[in-house]
Amino acid sequence: MRSLSKVLLTLSVAFAGVLAVISPAAAASSTPEQLGGLDVGAYCRSIGYSDAALTGSTAYDWHCVAGDGSQHDLTFEAACRWAYGTDAAVDRIDNFNDPKSVKCWRVTSTVVAPAINDYCVSTGHSASALLGSTVYDWHCVNYSRVNPVYFDVSLPAVCRYTTGTTATIDRFVNFRNSSTWQCRV
Repeated sequence: MRSLSKVLLTLSVAFAGVLAVISPAAAASSTPEQLGGLDVGAYCRSIGYSDAALTGSTAYDWHCVAGDGSQHDLTFEAACRWAYGTDAAVDRIDNFNDPKSVKCWRVTSTVVAPAINDYCVSTGHSASALLGSTVYDWHCVNYSRVNPVYFDVSLPAVCRYTTGTTATIDRFVNFRNSSTWQCRV
């Protein structure tokens, strides 16, 4: 009987140890975390350019500038990884038409495609509809006998629906390609 008690005690201690390892601290590391903004000029200088320039009014109008004045494209994801020293960093453009809305986030490697159509149907709409070619052109639609009625889609809500968790961010890889939305956890 004593040996059974020792085994049960050992198992209880081991189980408590496992619970301590997967406690809220461990769970928190898998929650997306906003790291902060991005110093595009510092990033461009770090990869050999003289500075950065904003040449328009959208997030894609940032460019690295060489010593001769030539402009070169940059990758926000690479800039986020450099700025925050982690391969788990990704960029998220909050508003494509605001070049200063680029933020960096720490996420897991899990990439989930948002179920836009399923979300629209689950919220009482007929389906989803793509009314253009950019990521902002997704809508929910209600079909009627007269004309379809379109509604804006909330991508944060779509990602929460798709992943089944509030611990997710929505981001796009390419604004001009409507199929590049991602839910990151």
